[in-house]
Amino acid sequence: MKKTFKVTGMSCANCVSNVEKAVKKIDGINEVNVNLIEELMLVNFDEEKTDEESIAAAVRKAGYGAYALDAKEDKKEKAAPEKDHKKASLIASIIIIVILMVVAMGPKWDVSTNALLQLLLVIPVLILNRHFYINAFKALRSGGTNMDVLVSLGSLCALFYSIYGLFMILISFERGDSMKAMDYSMNLYFDSAGMILTLVSVGKYLESKSKTKTKDAIEGLIDMCPKKIIRIKTDENGNETEETVSLEEIKKDDVILISKGEAASVDGTVIFGKADFDESAITGESVAVRKEVGDEVTSGTMVKEGFVRVKAEGVGEESTLMKIVKMTKEAGATKAPIARLADKISAVFVPAIIAIAIITFIVWLILTKDFETAFSNGICVLVISCPCALGLATPVAITVGMGIGAKKGILFKSAESLERLRSTDTIVFDKTGTVTKGVVSVEGEVSKDEVRETSPIAMKILKGMGFETIMLTGDKKDKALKIAEEAGVSSVRYELKPEDKAGIVQGLQKEGKKILMVGDGINDAPALASAEVGMAMGAGKDIAIECADVVLMHSDLLDVVRAIRLSKKTITNIKENLFWAFFYNVLMIPVAAGLMQPLIGLKLNPMIGAACMSLSSICVCLNALRLMSVNLEKNIENPYNERGCECNISTDKGETEEMISFTVNGMMCEHCKKRVEDTLKAIDGVVSANADLEAKKVSVETSKEVNIDTLKVAVKGAGYEVE
Repeated sequence: MKKTFKVTGMSCANCVSNVEKAVKKIDGINEVNVNLIEELMLVNFDEEKTDEESIAAAVRKAGYGAYALDAKEDKKEKAAPEKDHKKASLIASIIIIVILMVVAMGPKWDVSTNALLQLLLVIPVLILNRHFYINAFKALRSGGTNMDVLVSLGSLCALFYSIYGLFMILISFERGDSMKAMDYSMNLYFDSAGMILTLVSVGKYLESKSKTKTKDAIEGLIDMCPKKIIRIKTDENGNETEETVSLEEIKKDDVILISKGEAASVDGTVIFGKADFDESAITGESVAVRKEVGDEVTSGTMVKEGFVRVKAEGVGEESTLMKIVKMTKEAGATKAPIARLADKISAVFVPAIIAIAIITFIVWLILTKDFETAFSNGICVLVISCPCALGLATPVAITVGMGIGAKKGILFKSAESLERLRSTDTIVFDKTGTVTKGVVSVEGEVSKDEVRETSPIAMKILKGMGFETIMLTGDKKDKALKIAEEAGVSSVRYELKPEDKAGIVQGLQKEGKKILMVGDGINDAPALASAEVGMAMGAGKDIAIECADVVLMHSDLLDVVRAIRLSKKTITNIKENLFWAFFYNVLMIPVAAGLMQPLIGLKLNPMIGAACMSLSSICVCLNALRLMSVNLEKNIENPYNERGCECNISTDKGETEEMISFTVNGMMCEHCKKRVEDTLKAIDGVVSANADLEAKKVSVETSKEVNIDTLKVAVKGAGYEVE
């Protein structure tokens, strides 16, 4: 059984490791993956050996909060006051620490009074930020370490040394040695003890704001559904009443009203009325689709005109939209192979830093006999080191990448499939329902399986990206070659049986090729499972295809291009994050240890170290957010300019140019005009196409003979009527 848990209190990769170790100790756990960004834990366990409460209890024992996501109480409402409390505590800490800095650095009218005032001011800061100490204690008690351990050690060392200094000031005055008291007053670290906690808290706050943005793409999917819904109730006398209810109150077989401007919150069937639905969020088709009595409605689609009553069938987690959200979140909870390097380092990171800090203190004390310098450098090593940046490097980028994919109808079932996709070099396509529409249109006695309008464009771009494209079909040779030529694949294998496809994939793998298999997710299951990455074409309710690693909701081969580009951009971003996280620690730990002091006089104090640590985590988050501006549409409208493309497409106008015109009905706006033009431009031999909205006509310029029926069939396939 798979179950998703919310885990709170995690701050770094070591926290993730602690949680996973705690759960793995339970008998019956098959697999556990924790997502630091989403604060989610996906657990695969044997129901006969353990249960949800045992899993949550193990996490709590390790020092973190945990609950199953289907718990009845509203956790979002509970989280809001907690968030406000943290913000208030942070503001209070900043105000007090500013006052403390003024007292510590200002004129000392009385040394002992000044020192006591610093102690009194730092105490509320320590109390407001006590979660660092609590989390560190819990981590150590469970046998683990995390970032809180480093921060707490640095702060407590500064505090205890300062308390020692305060006592020495009082003792020195008691002995009449005012000079000695003055010396101790110059080496108090009360401000550092509080500032370390405050600066890290500020960094965590800014980091959480950045992480919230990484989740926006996924949360935006949920926002597509209305929060308030009109439900039609019918009493025993047949009288109808309307009531406004929340999404959670809708049950199967309820009748709901969906009007203009509203989105469907459930999957269901129209039982009254008619309306034009925008299904672009689910199917990718931007042309409004008329829904009448008996037609199916999918959650996430929006009424453009009209109204309908819909009988609910797929509600809550069973609706199409919620399945998309669930699949995306579960995928985010998995780990990409590239994350394993960071995990291995994080496992030994905190103990190693503590050891380096102790060595730094001892070496400087021996060399300089100066306790202050040795102590300051040791604390600086503790607070400047950043396991957070290492821990965030992979999950923030994965979360953003998967969110972008989900919004475009590209659903990755795991982080591993997102990473593996970028390494493929050969793409094997099933023909029917993948390269072609899979819908047979009858003209007289001739049956024709039409090539999707976007298939030739996708093939040209993929070839330009360096991929070998192979089509598999059970068709006879002549028909297979004809469709292969229309689609533009590199090669075709024909007269195949369904079981032959997996064998071909495995044969290509033996040749050293990395295979991406694209199919319909049902007949191609063995081949999809055999390939490095299996990609299923499946719109609407087909999103749960089990045999594929990636599901293309829009059933458009151009999404294969987009998915590959997204994979490459995401992994590049992860590598950038890991590089800067490693580089930061490699560079800053020696600086904090004081190695630059004898060379160039560069010395950091603990407060600057804490600020640098927070800044490194924020930078990793901000770099991941750059993915949101990634362009997945490059050259999709004009594929002939794809870098490296050797398609030899000629756009020269010669004596063979010809103009063809015909009437197209159903074009209503500039978007329709562009869709018709793009559909025609994708046909081999078409140089240009110009649609006239007012005249309802389209003019096509060709560079060679193109059958007008071919043009009309393509426009019909785009959803328009032709004459």
